[in-house]
Amino acid sequence: MFRDSLTTGPGGCGSGSPGIAFDRAVDRHAPELLAAVQELVRIRSVAGEPSPGAPFGTGPAEALRAALAIANRLGFPTVNLDNIVGYAESGAGDDYVAVLGHLDTVPEGEHWTYPPFGGEIHDKKIYGRGALDDKGPALAALFALKAVIESGVPLSKRVRVIFGTAEETGGTDIPSYTSRERPPVSGFTPDANFPVVFAEKGLLWIELEKPLNTVDSSGAALVSLSGGTAPNMVPEAAAAVIRTDDPGAILRASEEFPRSPGCSLDAAIEGDRVVIRSGGVSAHASTPEKGRNAIMQLLAFLATQEFGPSGAAGAIRFFARTIGTETNGASFGLALSDEPSGGLTLNAGTIDVTGTTFRITLDIRHPVTVEKDTVLDRIEASLRDTGFSATIRKYDAPLFYPTDSELIQILTAVYREATGDETPPVAIGGGTYARKLQNTVAFGPYRPGTNPPIHRRDEYVGCDELIAMAKIYARAIYALAK
Repeated sequence: MFRDSLTTGPGGCGSGSPGIAFDRAVDRHAPELLAAVQELVRIRSVAGEPSPGAPFGTGPAEALRAALAIANRLGFPTVNLDNIVGYAESGAGDDYVAVLGHLDTVPEGEHWTYPPFGGEIHDKKIYGRGALDDKGPALAALFALKAVIESGVPLSKRVRVIFGTAEETGGTDIPSYTSRERPPVSGFTPDANFPVVFAEKGLLWIELEKPLNTVDSSGAALVSLSGGTAPNMVPEAAAAVIRTDDPGAILRASEEFPRSPGCSLDAAIEGDRVVIRSGGVSAHASTPEKGRNAIMQLLAFLATQEFGPSGAAGAIRFFARTIGTETNGASFGLALSDEPSGGLTLNAGTIDVTGTTFRITLDIRHPVTVEKDTVLDRIEASLRDTGFSATIRKYDAPLFYPTDSELIQILTAVYREATGDETPPVAIGGGTYARKLQNTVAFGPYRPGTNPPIHRRDEYVGCDELIAMAKIYARAIYALAK
C-alpha cells in the first residue's frame, strides 16, 4: 500500500514532491490501463516462424503494433523498428531514460482455469499468459510516463518506453535496437523483483545429445520420450511410449512408484504399448525449487525399468542419478556459489528421445563471480565417457552493480519511499533485458516475499497491483529524468 505522504530521500520524490499528483493521474487512467493490459494479453505472442514483417512470428509483431497503438492513443509519438522492437517517447534532449519491457511470452501450457489468452478479470485479477510477464508491467510503465507528463513536472531528459519482442527466446530484438540507437543514460526493466536487482546470475542453456543404436534385442523398447516446452520453464508434463510384450508389468510398476509431492504419474495400455504420462508443477527456471519437474519424475520411474535401446536406458539412469530431483546441480558436479548471488541452479527444461537420438536441454544459472569456463569444464567432466556431446544454445553473462552504485541507490530509495518497505537490493537467477541495454537494471514488479505466477498456468496480475506498480514507476521515471 502507498502512504499518504512521502519522506525525503536521495533521488526520490521526497516532501513537497509531485508524487501525489502522479498517484492521482494514475488513478484517473486506471480503467484504461486495465483495458490495455487485457487487449495485449488477448494476443498470443509466443515466438513463431519468421515471416515478412514478423521476424519473431506473427504474434509478437501483432503485440508490438498493438502496444504502439495504445501509446498513440495516450498521445505519445512512437517508432516501430521493423516489428523487431518499438518505443514511445516524451521530452527533448540528447540524453534519455529508458524503461524496457517485453511483449513476447513463453508457451501457455495446459489446464488453465481461464483461457490463457482471454484477458479475463476474475476476483480483481487479469488472467492470461503475459499478464505479469511482462505485458502488464510494460504498460504500467507507459501509463506511469503519462502520469508524469500530465503532472507538468519539468524533466531534464527524454523518457523512452521500449517494447521488445524476443526476450523469452533470447532473440536479437535489443541487439538490433542498440545497433541503431544510442544507449540510455539510465533506466530499468519492469521484469523482475523489487526493491531493485543488483545482480543477475549467468544464464547458460546447454543441449546434450547422444546418438542411439537402432538395433537392439531387448524385449521392450522405448519408442519415444518427450517433455517440456522451453528450457527456462520447469516442465509440467512429460510422456514416454514403451513397446513391450508385457505391458501389464509396466502398468503395475507405475502404480506402485512413489509420486513426487503434488505430481502425477499415470500409465495406460494401448495395444502392445504403454503410454506413461508424468505431471509436474511449472515454475520459472530461475527458481526451479518452486516447481516439480515432470521430466525428472518420469526419468526416475523409467530408470527402474529394463528396455532398449541400451543407449537410451543408460542415459536415463545417468540423468536420474546425476540430476534427479536436485535443483542445485550438486550431483552433476556443479555445486557452485558465491556471496553476492548465492548458489547455482539447474533445470532440465526439455527432452526429446526418438529411435535414433537422445536430446535433453539444461537451463543453468551460475553465480556472478563464477566464470563460464568453470561451469563448462565441470559439465565436460560429468559427461566424460557417456557418449553425450554438449552444445551451448544460449549464454548471457552475469550482470552485477554494486549496491552503493548511483542507479541502485536511486531506485532503492524510490521503492522505500513509496512503500515503506526496507528490503535491501536483491540478486536473482533470472535473466532480464538489463543485460542487453547499457545502464539498466531490473526494478520490480514482484514484491518481496511473493511467489509471482509467471511461466505457470493461471498466470495473472492483480488489478490493484498494476495500479500500484504504475505509481512506483512514475516516481522512478521522475527520479531518473528530473
